[in-house]
Amino acid sequence: MKGGIDLRMLEIAAVAIESGSMSVAGSRLGLTQSAVSQAVHRLEKEIGTRLLHRERRPMVPTHAGSVLAVQVREVVQRVGRAVDAVRSAAAMPERLDLRLGLVDSFAGTIGAYLVKELVDGALALRLTAWSGLAYSHTEALMRHAIDAAVTSDPMEGLDEIVRYPLFRDPYVLLVPKTLGADCRDLDLREILSRHSLIRHSARSHSGTHVERQLRRLGLEPPRMLEFDTSDSLVAMVATGVGVAITTPLCLLQGAAFVDGVEVMPLPGPGFSRQLTFVTRRDEFLTLGPRVAELARNIIRAKALPRFFKLAPWLESRVEWMMLGPDSNG
Repeated sequence: MKGGIDLRMLEIAAVAIESGSMSVAGSRLGLTQSAVSQAVHRLEKEIGTRLLHRERRPMVPTHAGSVLAVQVREVVQRVGRAVDAVRSAAAMPERLDLRLGLVDSFAGTIGAYLVKELVDGALALRLTAWSGLAYSHTEALMRHAIDAAVTSDPMEGLDEIVRYPLFRDPYVLLVPKTLGADCRDLDLREILSRHSLIRHSARSHSGTHVERQLRRLGLEPPRMLEFDTSDSLVAMVATGVGVAITTPLCLLQGAAFVDGVEVMPLPGPGFSRQLTFVTRRDEFLTLGPRVAELARNIIRAKALPRFFKLAPWLESRVEWMMLGPDSNG
């Protein structure tokens, strides 16, 4: 494009060509008829060809004028989209792409609601999501393979991590529905002496968390069955293979089998895992809190009602379960 041509000149000429009148074009653009005529003349001089047959009324475009009008309209539309994109970026001054890790129990239950809101909602992110065990996301975050994660791993000792607490997921006792009455008044030691403990895999954060609690209580049930996925664990309990110590969110992952289980408060001292949204420090200063608040809202709206349906006694603990921006975990 020659130095004397600018987008405004092209737009004026396109309107004049489409309307067939300098005065109509001026009215549409808020210009005088003379200003429109001068702009078209200058453009014709710069391009080196006529754009309008002025001897006809209304004026009709030359072939070159018709081509120019179509091309200018496409350019104006592209410029408009570019301006909208820049305005969106200005409203959220961080990058719009996010590589997000989701711990399996979150990804397989309510994670889809978060992904949909991040992609289709106000944030309108370009998102790549991975699910997996919590420890795998810690390693991926540190080597910059992902940008953030919803995880149950507290990532203790990592100063370069920013943590946004979401909610506490309390451990509960899962027993076959046929054994609920038999287990209700027993302590944990007695229950585990009568029934096999079906474990979360030792490779998972929940697995190591449960084992640590059992050691604190001086309990060492035999290792027989352990599973990476919560749906397999819930299925084993539902079919009467044994009992399990798990969390409400993990239980939702095995929703196909919940009719065969009873969810009981864990006898003895309670403990919980905490789900947290984590990012690397200084990378998502405004986006991080927004995603975390969105996740909390989804947990409250989509997960808690399902928890309370499976275990009504949990409803009295809702305020303890939900964590806010200032929570210390």
